[in-house]
Amino acid sequence: MIGKILFGAMKMAALPNGSRGGERMSFHGIIPPVVTLFDEAGNLDLELNRRYLDKLISQNIHGILLMGSSGEFSSLSIEERKLYVREMIKHIRGRVKVMVGVGHTALKEVLELTAYAEELGADGVLVVSPYYWKLTDEQLYRFYSTVASHTELQVFIYNIPQLTGQNLPVELIVNLAKKHSNISGIKETVGDFGHIRQVITEVKKVRPDFLVFSAFDEHMLPAQMIGTAGSINGSAVFAPEISVDLYEAYQKGDLAEAQRNHQLISKLMDVYSYCPTFFTTMKEAVHMRWFDTAAGHRVPFDVYPSNLRENVRNLLKTIETKEGVQL
Repeated sequence: MIGKILFGAMKMAALPNGSRGGERMSFHGIIPPVVTLFDEAGNLDLELNRRYLDKLISQNIHGILLMGSSGEFSSLSIEERKLYVREMIKHIRGRVKVMVGVGHTALKEVLELTAYAEELGADGVLVVSPYYWKLTDEQLYRFYSTVASHTELQVFIYNIPQLTGQNLPVELIVNLAKKHSNISGIKETVGDFGHIRQVITEVKKVRPDFLVFSAFDEHMLPAQMIGTAGSINGSAVFAPEISVDLYEAYQKGDLAEAQRNHQLISKLMDVYSYCPTFFTTMKEAVHMRWFDTAAGHRVPFDVYPSNLRENVRNLLKTIETKEGVQL
């Protein structure tokens, strides 16, 4: 493990991609699961994606997740995913830590994408459990063990039962953490807050350095209070400063400021109700806030509610973002 996060009462000020006591910091803090920007024809717009990442980094985020669910990885070919990840890692140039989503239903493709991310210099990979079929705990253990055994990167388990069809049991996570030192943590995209608590409680008995990240925005503050390392949350892709302020305020013990930002984030939760594919909504918010071009959407996601942009515009007004919103 390349560094440890101190939890709970042992608060530590965030050091973006820095070090303490000569050790490199591990993943921590706010890691936006970035959306992938297309042109109006639905093709990758690499230059616009570079500009977008610069906007996020300027807001003092602590890391970036490329090709997560919000990044629409399931809509891209393997070749497109490699092109995007290669160009974005090259552009980030080590300014923040980079986690790469390598989700796929075929293990061979997961291993190929993981090896490619390692070759490019990524800091870690996020591995969603295979979807479509429901797997037994033994099959899931075999899957994650195979991935961990084929890379020296930090491997993060991705638990998102609403899209995979099954919740990863706490016992499975504990066993994987015990067996593989490079399985460094988990992203918990679960509505059951008790599950997050159980994971933290049980896994840290065997792996004190294991990192748990919350995903649902409204979980961010209470999850920090019970020991998460940070959040990989949706609203951070278009309003990162709110999440960053909340995280850093809590690390400093400023609970009033953390609460203020928690209340701001609660106003953003309607973003998940405007369109079933929430990345569509987030992409509109990114464009409306920072760019003067229309958001590009790939078929079939170019079909969305007619009032989507109006809803996004009104949502951005409610949070009074610190930069001018393009309306």
